[in-house]
Amino acid sequence: MKRIAILSLLLMFCLPAAGQRFDPEHRHSIEISTGIPPLHTFMLGANGSSQMYGGFRESTNFIACINLGYTYAINEKWDFNFVFDLTQKYYTRQQYAKASEEAEGYELYDYKSGPISTKSSVYLWPSYMADFRWKWYCSDSVRLYTSFGLSYLPFVWPIFPNLTPIGINFGRNHFYGVAELSLSTAATLALVGVGYRF
Repeated sequence: MKRIAILSLLLMFCLPAAGQRFDPEHRHSIEISTGIPPLHTFMLGANGSSQMYGGFRESTNFIACINLGYTYAINEKWDFNFVFDLTQKYYTRQQYAKASEEAEGYELYDYKSGPISTKSSVYLWPSYMADFRWKWYCSDSVRLYTSFGLSYLPFVWPIFPNLTPIGINFGRNHFYGVAELSLSTAATLALVGVGYRF
């Protein structure tokens, strides 16, 4: 992380400010992206296998996140970004039979034998993210930025901070690519996607 911060500072001071571009005719853009599943999903036990109460055992099969964003270019330095994030956890839940004995009033389940029923399902974690992008370098084909903001996560906890130390948009025309080093409800550490300016 220290190396990334040093590289970001060097780029910020070494790249020519005169290369910045701003097109007021194309202030709007939409982006679709994905990345390493957000940190809050792991904090809620979205990975691995866990033994549950009531004779159930749950195993995570796959976690995916899809982000749909809208960006408004305020001026040559700042963008406002709103993102709807949907993280999906695909899991299998197995139910086990009760054991023949009980211990001190607690029901015991026979997890060593096979499950009596198996069900696959999906759990959805939606969130809403708003942040500001400070574009510290812009050219005809590359934009480098740092962003910060907040997210709202219903059913989890109300507010979660977002930080992207460095992000890049690359592409000359309406279509462009997106890559970020990010800690947010959209992704943890790495995010990639595509966008369209209009």
